Amino acid sequence: MVKWIQILLALPFLVAISIASHAVLSRGVKAVLWSWAPLATGEPEAASYDRRVYHTADRPMLQVLAVAAAAGVLLWLGVAIGGALFWWAGVLGVLGAVAFDVLVWERVAVSAHNLWFQRGFRNKVHQVDLENIRDLSVEQMEARGFTLRHGRRNSLVRLSVRMNDKRVVALPKTDAAGLPAVEAVAEFLRMRLQQIRDRALSRGRPAAHELPPAGSLAPATGPQEEELHRALARLRAQAAAAVKPAVKPTPR
Repeated sequence: MVKWIQILLALPFLVAISIASHAVLSRGVKAVLWSWAPLATGEPEAASYDRRVYHTADRPMLQVLAVAAAAGVLLWLGVAIGGALFWWAGVLGVLGAVAFDVLVWERVAVSAHNLWFQRGFRNKVHQVDLENIRDLSVEQMEARGFTLRHGRRNSLVRLSVRMNDKRVVALPKTDAAGLPAVEAVAEFLRMRLQQIRDRALSRGRPAAHELPPAGSLAPATGPQEEELHRALARLRAQAAAAVKPAVKPTPR
């Protein structure tokens, strides 16, 4: 009886070890991958943030947690039954949780001329030219779901940018505890957008988002404009007739 009690008490202990092992390995693997394959290409990243696994109330993050916990259960079965197969399955389960975590990894970075984001490490890296961004906002919202960090009381934060064509691009969200990192990206974006607008104004042309619609630039062709053009032509003809040569030719 004492032995079975010890085995039962080992279950939460091994699940916790499995989750902690995944957390440590995942953090190290992501650091290496971000160094090896940064989002920005051709220029350094000024600020960045990513989605936190055990803090963010999002379905993929709960699935990662479930895989890591299942690996702990397999380790416990190795203790209870005594089969090496369960031990190896538990170790592979932890590694599988790390791999799954990387596959659903979402991250954001900003550089001097572009905004970058990716949803899943093997998916496409999206690049947004800063000159095409009109404005941005940081949204914080309550979220349903369960996390190890906050239980059922969770809140999320995300950065959204509005393009010059009025489209809104919602970037990956993360736990509200990651707000400082999101604000760092937002502040750098605001600074760069202001610099781009100031440079455009110094060159004598408005920024892209300040230009009037294309139709408003078309020349007017109403009756008043036509009469104005005719009057201008008459004035030019009169001015040309009034001009006399400054030196008259000497008769022979």
